[in-house]
Amino acid sequence: MATLSVTNAVAGVPVGRKLQVIEVMADFSTTNLTTADTFQALTIPANTLVVAAGVEVVTVTANAGCVLDMGDSDDDLYVAALDATTAGHEINNAAGTMKLYTAADTIDLTVDTATFDGKARVFAVICDMGSGETAISSFTSA
Repeated sequence: MATLSVTNAVAGVPVGRKLQVIEVMADFSTTNLTTADTFQALTIPANTLVVAAGVEVVTVTANAGCVLDMGDSDDDLYVAALDATTAGHEINNAAGTMKLYTAADTIDLTVDTATFDGKARVFAVICDMGSGETAISSFTSA
């Protein structure tokens, strides 16, 4: 039977990757976001885990029925149909939504109906996972 051990993990010494928040304040008061537009809000590097992502409507729109989505190729992965006519926010549309991006991508803000002419804060909590070769701790069989 093999004995497995973890290296670089000492009791009382934090080991692991650090979370960080990336965000952008998007002001569409002069250049409106229409149903034909995609706003590439956040750039996600390869080998990055998105722990949470969301949108906060800071300045509402007067355009009735305006709703926002946020995602990647799945356009409402993180936010689905957020009412942009009232101040509010949505984080992780689907319960437990986390995604590991093995290739670089963007998280995009889109509008379903009506034009968005307000202001929104787009954010994500991410962790650079590196690659298997750059793991902080490793195990060996003895």
